[in-house]
Amino acid sequence: MNYINAISIFLALFISFVTTAQDLKKYQWKNRIILLKEQNLDSDWLKGQLKRLLSDIGELNERQLLVFIISDGVVYDIEKNKTDLNAQTIIKEYELTDFEGFALIGKDGGVKMKEDFIVNPKAVFELIDSMPMRLSETKNQ
Repeated sequence: MNYINAISIFLALFISFVTTAQDLKKYQWKNRIILLKEQNLDSDWLKGQLKRLLSDIGELNERQLLVFIISDGVVYDIEKNKTDLNAQTIIKEYELTDFEGFALIGKDGGVKMKEDFIVNPKAVFELIDSMPMRLSETKNQ
C-alpha cells in the first residue's frame, strides 16, 4: 500500500511540475516574448521601458511580440494585470535570477537578447527582422 501511495504522490508532483514548467511553452512557435524583470513594479526604469514599447504597439503586433513583466515573484501582462504564469519557473528557465532588465525570447524559446533597461524598441525590431524565421515570415506575406 505504501508503494502505491508513493507512486501516486510522485506522479502528482511530476504532473504539477510539468504543467508549471510549460508556462511559456504555450507561446513557442507562435509568439516572441519580451520579459521585463524589475523588483519594483513602479520603477522609473520599468515605466520608461513600457512607455517606449507601448509607443510602438503596431510594431510589436506585427512581429507577434508579447510583453510580460516579472516583479516580486509575480508575472504581469503589459497592462500590469497578474497572469497565471509561474515567475520562478521562467526566472530559472531563462537564467534571470540575478538579472534586472529586458530579455527577448524567440519563437524557438531561445534567449535572443538580455540587456539592462532601457532598450530602444527599434534595436529589438532590427534584431528580430534579421532572424531567419522573421525573414521567412516577411517573405511569405
